[in-house]
Amino acid sequence: MIQSFFGGIGTITINPKKRSARYSVVGINDINNFIVTHFENYPLQSVKKIDFDLWKECVNLIINKKDKTQEGLEQIVAIKSKMNLGLSNLLKKEFPNINCLDRQTYLTNNDRLDPDWVSGFIEGDGSFYIYIRTKTNHVNAALSIGLNIREKPLLIKIQDFFWGMGNVYIYNSRSVVEWKVVKLSQLTSIASHFYSYPLMGLKSYNFIIWREILSLIEIKAQLTSEGLTKIKYLNKQLNKWD
Repeated sequence: MIQSFFGGIGTITINPKKRSARYSVVGINDINNFIVTHFENYPLQSVKKIDFDLWKECVNLIINKKDKTQEGLEQIVAIKSKMNLGLSNLLKKEFPNINCLDRQTYLTNNDRLDPDWVSGFIEGDGSFYIYIRTKTNHVNAALSIGLNIREKPLLIKIQDFFWGMGNVYIYNSRSVVEWKVVKLSQLTSIASHFYSYPLMGLKSYNFIIWREILSLIEIKAQLTSEGLTKIKYLNKQLNKWD
């Protein structure tokens, strides 16, 4: 579906051993005409926006064949030093005179998040889950997004999008920040968002199962043997990929 959205460019490869699929676009003209244009029109909202802007600089240099000159190549390597994880040891060895640049600080803007973007982001980074306490059979539901701690401003913005629901937790020892919602009334309110702006991948099936369990919790079905059995059965299907 994503490949079709981008006009059929790129390739899809399957890795049977890892049970994974990858969509890749490497043609520089396709990247410039389709990928760059899309993200200029529909900007990224997370820290990845910084990487995209740096990556776009490199794309422009390659389009203008600056990578064919030593000066241009060194400029690309310098830009790459600010992207993602920076330069590999091999690149540092091959370009010893390159000064690794400092990565800019990620800042959010005051624009309200696009609802479709929110669904897409939760598709990729969110988790719908149920936990059942073994001893008491107490059932709780949750929705969470866990990210690198530098994404805290974005999670606060997502929390604001959902009317301030849930809490943002910082785990400094793991450099992780998490937005988590556990109150049933808040979860049912948030669930209504996905009816208007549906998930597109396998997570859409998880949402359906998760929402059915929410409905059972709402009527306190877990307090009966039959209801608890049904919830446990549904929970086993949640986040199951086979």
